[in-house]
Amino acid sequence: MIVNGKQGRMSTPTDASGLSRPPIGSIMQAAAILRLLGGSSEPAGVTSIARTLGIGPSSCFNVLKTLVLEDLVAFDRVTKTYSLGLGTIDLARRALGRDAVVQAADMPMAALAEEHDATVGLWRLAPGERLVLAALAESGAATRIHMMVGQRQPAAAGAAGRAVLAARVLDDGAIQVAHAGLRWQNPPSAADYLAQVRAAEKQGYATDVDQINRGIATVGQRSSIIWAWCGSCCRRRCSWDVMRRRSTRSARASVP
Repeated sequence: MIVNGKQGRMSTPTDASGLSRPPIGSIMQAAAILRLLGGSSEPAGVTSIARTLGIGPSSCFNVLKTLVLEDLVAFDRVTKTYSLGLGTIDLARRALGRDAVVQAADMPMAALAEEHDATVGLWRLAPGERLVLAALAESGAATRIHMMVGQRQPAAAGAAGRAVLAARVLDDGAIQVAHAGLRWQNPPSAADYLAQVRAAEKQGYATDVDQINRGIATVGQRSSIIWAWCGSCCRRRCSWDVMRRRSTRSARASVP
């Protein structure tokens, strides 16, 4: 089997009696697809995947479809391309240790929340273009913003959404489609939103002030295409500029 343009070695499995048995082709193909997507810096279409691995297009499509159903591969309906799914992230995290990313972010999140009277959340991109709150740190202030771990929001919403879009490096049309599907309390224009995402690509973080929620200021920084974290506070109470600088610096240092 060809993997990444190189001929891969295929070992012959044995059963409990020690007798050799032929490998299962579809499983070998699935493993090759996962390795290819894992080693690629960008998503790939079915034709490209099939050609690179030497798999028939029809077989490749069927395997990809199954991997998508199992959340091991993600399908982008806009670009018609495939990338590793969150299921592989979950498997890797379990192999490396339970909630390694969340544990790494716990202390810096708590420090930021207390220092700036802010609510700091760690968000994960999930299937269906949603962000899921994976971890939360709150200050000890009597009045504070509260969120619940497990809550979901559109993947493009708020500062975290802008940061995630920036990490995905989408074309203008895809970003404008994402903007149109959001509900805003104080909506930015499509042009302003696009400019904010492009700015986040360059500076590594995004902001949302009074737009997704009035009176709330949020700074979000993506650690990868999958993970982003953000700090939110009542705009009139928090040290906004200081939080923006320190939160992005801490995120770069603390979250894989």
